[in-house]
Amino acid sequence: MFRIVPQTPIYRRGARKRASPARSAGQRQPRARDRDHLARIAELACAVPGCGQHPVHVAHLRYASAADGASLVGKGMKPDDWRVLPLCPAHHTEGPGAQHRMNEVAFWAAHGINPYALARALFNLGGPLEELRFLVERAPLIFPAREDS
Repeated sequence: MFRIVPQTPIYRRGARKRASPARSAGQRQPRARDRDHLARIAELACAVPGCGQHPVHVAHLRYASAADGASLVGKGMKPDDWRVLPLCPAHHTEGPGAQHRMNEVAFWAAHGINPYALARALFNLGGPLEELRFLVERAPLIFPAREDS
């Protein structure tokens, strides 16, 4: 007696074939992950001027900004890990004027910070925590919000 095995993908045994590493422009790109960077960001104080709360959430910046090289991120997708800043729970999700409760561009403009410039500097610097803290504490002076946003 013999057995007929269906050749549909759900029944095939073994490893699935991997997609080609070269992707077309219309396909979703895998997100860039960096757990070490997220751990460093989690050790900083809240990026909102005058707050300084700790512990913080590692808040992803979701809005697109062509000027800052940040592409559009669809719903249900997380942005790349370079697009993160430290925010206390009140400024991230829980407070009445939290990042996730209002327009994200307006949130950062109200606090006088260009978030992508700060996030890119924190990611590129990636050095000792003292240097990262210096940037976060002086973010409105070093990375002021754009006038057009």
